[in-house]
Amino acid sequence: MLIQEKLLFLQSEKNIDMTAIIGVMNKHAVAIAADSAVTLGGGRKVLNSANKLFSLSKHYPVAIAIYGNAELVGTPWEIIIKEYRKNLKDKFFAHVGDYVNDFFDFIRLKQYYCFDATDALNHLRQYIVGFCNNLRQNIPPARLTQVFVDICSSVSTDYLDGFSDSTVVFLKKNVSNELDKGIQDLIKSGLTLSPTEARELLINFLTKGVPPILSSGLVFTGYGEEEIFPSVFSCEVGCIIDGVLAVQRQLPAQVSNTNTAFICPFAQTDVMHTILRGISPQVQSIYVNSLTTAIRSFTSQVAGLIGTGHPELAKQIQGISIEPFVQTFINLSQQAQENHYTAPFVNSVASLEKEDLSDFAESLITLTSLKRKVSPDQETVGGPVDVMVISKGDGIIWMKRKHYFDAEKNHHFFSNYFDN
Repeated sequence: MLIQEKLLFLQSEKNIDMTAIIGVMNKHAVAIAADSAVTLGGGRKVLNSANKLFSLSKHYPVAIAIYGNAELVGTPWEIIIKEYRKNLKDKFFAHVGDYVNDFFDFIRLKQYYCFDATDALNHLRQYIVGFCNNLRQNIPPARLTQVFVDICSSVSTDYLDGFSDSTVVFLKKNVSNELDKGIQDLIKSGLTLSPTEARELLINFLTKGVPPILSSGLVFTGYGEEEIFPSVFSCEVGCIIDGVLAVQRQLPAQVSNTNTAFICPFAQTDVMHTILRGISPQVQSIYVNSLTTAIRSFTSQVAGLIGTGHPELAKQIQGISIEPFVQTFINLSQQAQENHYTAPFVNSVASLEKEDLSDFAESLITLTSLKRKVSPDQETVGGPVDVMVISKGDGIIWMKRKHYFDAEKNHHFFSNYFDN
């Protein structure tokens, strides 16, 4: 199973990301859509009233969407975003990436809205326990070691911004009990690594990546003052370690004369990937696992047939590594998906007008919601779909937007919008 699919499996089994977000953009504009589902009581109850899409500036064409954990160490992202927007006023930047940097500088100066170091440390401890428990509860014992190693090894070789060797020392000193307990519980559930090896892998992951448990996703999109084409910047935000927020930034998607369109799904992406790639990620994983089993069965049977007369040859056949063959199958499959499904979709998006971009983005969210509704799983995507279109000339245009109040009874809200 591919690492990306392991993460998707980890997130989808217990519906950690109670969200579906999609950004669709070409040279004309970017359309971004989000559902409204939110969970309460540890996932036991789902409400369809959450706001996940916001303008980042009241004066310029930049927006932000959130998914995953709706809070940063207890403070809702909605409050943080609106506080930043109020502080930003009519200030602008040349590039969307500059807004991203300024946003994180702002919350860092505000001490990440966590004014008690004990709260940050308790959140970190819950973070570690939650990550280990999710692995233990959702991954079959036979695959636990491989999944754990792949996930913890999938990060960069460099520390996240602001982290260093001193961060490792801090973790070993302050959350040693949680690390040890989490590892011991995993070993009881089938992890075959030694406690020391597993501990080092987990610490490596905490300092060089953001575990997909209890983390928040932020998606920034729109235009900088000097940009004529839109872009999307995304990042995963984890916990605060030794006074530094764990932020893992993804490569941005930026429209240009060379790359004329992008489709960028976030959070629960399985349905959208099924449409864009022509096959469900879960089904693709089944095919890969089935192929692996079939090849191993074939080599075992061949070795058994010739084993009596040629034991050395049988031993060599049994020792053949099947990983290169499986990887070749994966590469060829991905190439076919790109050529026959993804590329045609992206090419058609390049020519869509603003209203068509909006319809396309909304439809992908609606299909995800429909899939959740008719499946036995919890309806973790649902409710009204908020849709925003951002263009260079028109700025932010809400195509669909829910309010928790009656607009006809609250004219003052709109009249005072630019004053607050």
